[in-house]
Formats: sequence, C-alpha cells, structure tokens
Amino acid sequence: MRALIILFCSLSLALHGKGQMEDWDTGAPVKSITVVQRAPASTTKVLANVAVADQPRYMGFNTSYLLQQLLPFNAIPVQQNMYGVTYRKYTQGKGYRISMGANLSDLEELQWLGFRIDRDKRKAINNRWLYFYGIGGGLEIFQDPDNPNIFVQTEVNLLGQMHFGVEYIINPVMSLSMESQGSLRLGSSSSLMVRPPTVITAHFRLN
Repeated sequence: MRALIILFCSLSLALHGKGQMEDWDTGAPVKSITVVQRAPASTTKVLANVAVADQPRYMGFNTSYLLQQLLPFNAIPVQQNMYGVTYRKYTQGKGYRISMGANLSDLEELQWLGFRIDRDKRKAINNRWLYFYGIGGGLEIFQDPDNPNIFVQTEVNLLGQMHFGVEYIINPVMSLSMESQGSLRLGSSSSLMVRPPTVITAHFRLN
C-alpha cells in the first residue's frame, strides 16, 4: 500500500511539472528589443548666414601691435595701422561702422589721429566666411616732425574711401577680418592712396 502511494505521488509530480513546462515553453517567438540609432546631430552651425540675417553689433580692435613680433608690421607706415577701435552695427547684412585711432611718437607726442565712418554691406560665402564692402569718409591729422617747414608740420586731410575685405567667424562671439582700402585724400597733402590688407582686426559681438 505504501509503495502504491509513493508511485501515485511520483506520477502526479511528473504530470504537474510537464504541464508547467508546456505552459512556459509555448514555442512562440520572443520579441526582442529593437534599438533605433539616432542620426548624429550636426555640429556645423551656419554662423555666417546668421550673422548676415540678424542685427549684430560688434566692437573691433586692431591686433597688429600684438602680432608685430611674428609678422613684419613694424615695416608698415604708421598711417596704415591707424584705426585702433571699430564699432559696427548691421540690419539684414547692411549697416555702418565707426572707426578711430591714434598713434604716439617715440617722445610720447601725438603723431597721428584718425576718424572715419563707413556704410558697410556684407554677404556670406559659406558657414564661416563672409565678405564685406562699402564706402565712407573720414578725417586724418598727421604730425610730421621731420618736415623742415615748421609751419606745415601738422597735416589735416579729409578722406573719401572705398573698402573691401573678408571676415572669418571663429564662434558666435568672435571673428577676425582683413580689408584693403582705396582712399582719396584732400587737404594738406592731397593724394590717392591704396592700403593693402595688412591689418587684422578682432571683432567681439555685443548682443
């Protein structure tokens, strides 16, 4: 009798375990998790197009004095490295700029003083580069201590000028530019003058 009870319990456990296995292993395919890869985010910003489209304001500084140890800026006449500070404001790529600068002689005397205002227009070349051009006018005062005529040591000239240059946008805040100028000087020393693109100006966006 005891043997029959043990055999019955064994058969019950075997049948119950088989049922659980059948319920668990149904043979249906198990759905796997699909990982959808996202496209890499573009890190290229259309900086030049944004700079032309909006209404930026910049303050620029002549960097020639900082670079004169690396490049031969000391061989360029003072008049070509004149404008130290430039303020620019644009609306939809068109605007104006105001530049001024001064230079002292070795004796700490004012040797040159200049001021100009220009209409300026700029257009994007690609994501980083743009070019600009315009016309304007200005005033220059130059003290020439080497002039043998003591009555005309101070020269005062009015300027009418055209300019053309390129600008590289480093980031949304800072950019570098170079430009060439053609100027008609009228006054104490009337002349037609061409300034090559030897001055690098660093611009910082104010807004």
